Amino acid sequence: MNLNGLPIAIVGAGTAGLAAAILLARQGHAVRLLERVERLQPVGAGILLQPSGLAVLQRLGLLAECTALGAPVSRLYGTSCQGRAILDTRYHDWQPGSFGLGIHRGVLMTALLHAAQRAGVQLETGIAVSRFEQAPGHVRLLREDAHGDESPLGDFAALILADGTRSTLRAQMQVRQWARPYPWGALWSMLPTSPTAESGELRQWYRGCREMFGLMPTGCTHQARDTSLTSLFWSLPLSEHEAWQASGLEAWKTRVRNLAGEAAEVYLQQLHDPAQLTLAAYADVRMQRWHDGRVLAIGDCAHAMSPQLGQGANMALVDAAALADALGETCGREQHSLDWNAIFARYGDARRDHLRYYRQASRLLTPLFQSNSSALAVVRDIALMLARHNRFGRQHAVSTLVGARSGWLWSGAQKRELHAWKGEREAWE
Repeated sequence: MNLNGLPIAIVGAGTAGLAAAILLARQGHAVRLLERVERLQPVGAGILLQPSGLAVLQRLGLLAECTALGAPVSRLYGTSCQGRAILDTRYHDWQPGSFGLGIHRGVLMTALLHAAQRAGVQLETGIAVSRFEQAPGHVRLLREDAHGDESPLGDFAALILADGTRSTLRAQMQVRQWARPYPWGALWSMLPTSPTAESGELRQWYRGCREMFGLMPTGCTHQARDTSLTSLFWSLPLSEHEAWQASGLEAWKTRVRNLAGEAAEVYLQQLHDPAQLTLAAYADVRMQRWHDGRVLAIGDCAHAMSPQLGQGANMALVDAAALADALGETCGREQHSLDWNAIFARYGDARRDHLRYYRQASRLLTPLFQSNSSALAVVRDIALMLARHNRFGRQHAVSTLVGARSGWLWSGAQKRELHAWKGEREAWE
């Protein structure tokens, strides 16, 4: 049943867009999900889902499917090139039995896509929205054809922008916003897991702040359930990518061997072509607020950050749950009585502290792991050593990792979702 006369438009069929579409459709809203890509495919890098994101997957009814294909991660462990421990964060220090989940992005997207179809979401691919116009009673979307002519896509009760970091529609919102690309990125690849790999450990090696090599258990895919995968990643300044290509694959392998030793060898032997490594770039997106009238930005479109805290997909899922909560309070009311500005403001109030903390923490941590500064490497190593050796430091580090913090001196964000996740975990045990 459509509770509102006009449908809700969601632009972008990524994690945030699909999750929001599912939850809103289940509440009885008509949802049109518009995606510019012609054909959705199960591709992408491995991602680490934290308990905050897993709690939303439980709410979506997708936790069992994703955990069956993903790989549980119990520990993040990083050492210097000399073998000295730098990072050692264990999920057990947050709650016994808790874990993160390494998962292929395609697995998450496939699960969300099928759930959206079951929920009755109207998904339209190959639709590039060029512009929106707000009116007192609706939002009108327009698309531009190859000749530059615009045509209307329809009128909507509200518009949710979930079209990622590089959204062009976000810039049309009458809200102060900043989008700054990071000078560093990462090369990544998905490879069959070594039989001798440490189970349940996301492993990293560092040389100062400049070099970082990592391996993350990633589980399998819907298409190849018998092949366990590992995500390999290498930190790289974007300006040096061409030089990396010119120097050749063997020169890079030598750098990795010098950093990570034998643990990397089985994966390096599987790499024969630079094309097997994909370059990922990131950006920092900030907005004074996330809504403008009947338009709301969520996910990376609203608050993209570097991947150092592994929170991108988690924040997208939590955004979707918070939006459903904000809109759920109005379910059953006629469309003309809905105050979308107030609904979206309520969403903003619910997300503000949580997102502010993680944006600040991400900006603080990024140069400690991706920069040319020798001094910051010393600061990082000392700070993390002190944190590992006291209870408060360990609790702060792991509560940040799992997505449970809403400030530097207090935690408690997403209490409802994390409580549900804890109950589900205990049920498994």
